[in-house]
Amino acid sequence: MKHETKGALALAALGVVFGDIGTSPLYAFQQCLTGDLPQSPTPENVLGILSLIFWALAIVVCVKYVAFMLRADYDGQGGILALLAHLSPANKKTGFPSKLTILAMVVLAGAAMLYGDGIITPAISVISAVEGIDVWTTAAHNYIVPISVAILLGLFYLQKRGTGSIGKLFGPVMILWFGVLGVFGAIAIVKNPVVLGAISPLPGFAFLIEHGFKGLLIFGAVVLCVTGVEALYADLAHFGRKPITIAWYAVVLPALLLNYFGQGANVLAHPQAALANTFYALFPPQILVGIVILATAATVIASQALITGVYSLTQQATQLGYSPRFQIVHTSSEHEGQIYMPVVTAMLAIGCIALVVAFRSSAALGAAYGLAVTVTMTTTTLAYAVLLRRKWNWSLAVVVPVIGLFLSWDLPFLAGNLLKIFSGAWLPIVIAGCLFVLFVTWNRGRRRMMERLAAHTMPVQQFLAESRPHAENVGGTAMFLSPSPEGIPFVMKHRWLRTHIAFDTIVLLTIVNVPRPKVPGTDRIDIEELGPRLIRVRAFYGFMQNATIADILRQLAKRRPQIDISNVTYYLASPKIYAAEKNDKPMSRWQFALYKALLRNARPLTDSLRLPPNRVVEFGVEVRI
Repeated sequence: MKHETKGALALAALGVVFGDIGTSPLYAFQQCLTGDLPQSPTPENVLGILSLIFWALAIVVCVKYVAFMLRADYDGQGGILALLAHLSPANKKTGFPSKLTILAMVVLAGAAMLYGDGIITPAISVISAVEGIDVWTTAAHNYIVPISVAILLGLFYLQKRGTGSIGKLFGPVMILWFGVLGVFGAIAIVKNPVVLGAISPLPGFAFLIEHGFKGLLIFGAVVLCVTGVEALYADLAHFGRKPITIAWYAVVLPALLLNYFGQGANVLAHPQAALANTFYALFPPQILVGIVILATAATVIASQALITGVYSLTQQATQLGYSPRFQIVHTSSEHEGQIYMPVVTAMLAIGCIALVVAFRSSAALGAAYGLAVTVTMTTTTLAYAVLLRRKWNWSLAVVVPVIGLFLSWDLPFLAGNLLKIFSGAWLPIVIAGCLFVLFVTWNRGRRRMMERLAAHTMPVQQFLAESRPHAENVGGTAMFLSPSPEGIPFVMKHRWLRTHIAFDTIVLLTIVNVPRPKVPGTDRIDIEELGPRLIRVRAFYGFMQNATIADILRQLAKRRPQIDISNVTYYLASPKIYAAEKNDKPMSRWQFALYKALLRNARPLTDSLRLPPNRVVEFGVEVRI
């Protein structure tokens, strides 16, 4: 198998991972300069804002994420849910979903916020670029929204080609984009090099002291420069730490700094002209149309980071027991983390297009943008602190200053965005709140249902003692799917099966989703001999793997070649859920109704495992949860 080089992966990473951060100059500096400080852009204000931007990129991206968080991978997987799995018990034996601990609920809140960011980012990124048409000609203003919608439709249509293919396509475009950012930024800096004084932290401190409360509000805009960092961490599995690090230091960071400082230099040189649009004011009018087209292409690419991040997050949430199953299509034979999810893509597309149509401008969406990722950044820091102490055994003398440094940026970012709740920041809260309720409801309902099904099991010895010679022997292998790796499952207890049909081999199969990214093939199944012709098989899969019956049979054949896997009949329970009695602590009515709706619309286990339809027998069972 041919493996991609680090250079090729770094190029692809430019087209996926760094799209969001790479297009932040389009709107971030403008928001910082005019959003909360309407007075004229004095040199002190410009240098102060540039200093905050410089140190945000240095501390948040370079130190927190590139130096620390990218090393907090779990077998190569990144993202906030990978952190949660890293902190979960490693010796999980059952197929039950993970429990909802306090830490789990905090992390789920952060993950839900990242979904909100995944909906808002493509919308604001695309529409902010298309708004460059207004700088060229106001006659096209009425076409901004339709053009943005068309671009988003094309972007989501491309997802089925896979992250790798898209990354290779977008990588060269982003090289050109970052080159343009750096070159025109450098030209402006040469004309007004005074802005280089913002490299010092002193202008930033002076700015905050002078403006007080308004200075805190500016943090709500400064965070727009680093909003792609959580997607960067979530996309770790797609490309790996080294290619991402190479792309950041070799291309992205120099280009961003040159462009932000260039915008600042141009504002000081031409304050009135530049304030209309600080980014597009950097470029000569003769090439403005080309820059708008390039910026639009770059913002389309920027959206890719969040989309692939949402894919990884959804797959992890499903395997950890917080989300219903969705169809997953693997788009690469070399990188298991590169996936495509049709249903999730459709939901993201609908959400993004709805936001563009409803808000109609990047300025209107600006207030909603930022809060989601700041909440996720803060919860990631808290989970990372637990990881340092619980798993890596770092001393408090080291943990406290490291986490304190991270929170010294996370908390002001969060405070600055919370102040925008009534002007638009409520939107990601509503989105995340709905998703958080879905996560918690699915986890609770799934655990209760599986516990009730496990209660229907019979002790193995009792079953063997009660079994009689059967009237009919059909041969082959019977495989009974069970949520519990103990006892005899409900389906096998059925009187007709026990008294009428015998098989050469009976397999009790339990699929166990373990809190780790991948389980190697050599450790995939565990076999236990229960009696003559009766075995129990536990199949272990990580949260970045999908269990299929073909894979399980392949592993079983290696361990037990005498078993006939060419003639297998599959038996499983088809639960019919009802509300539990009052003395059994039932779920609340609304939560029960929500779980029932989620269960009805979840992808069936038969489809997920790819069971052959003509070999499946389902038995109904009443389950009260």
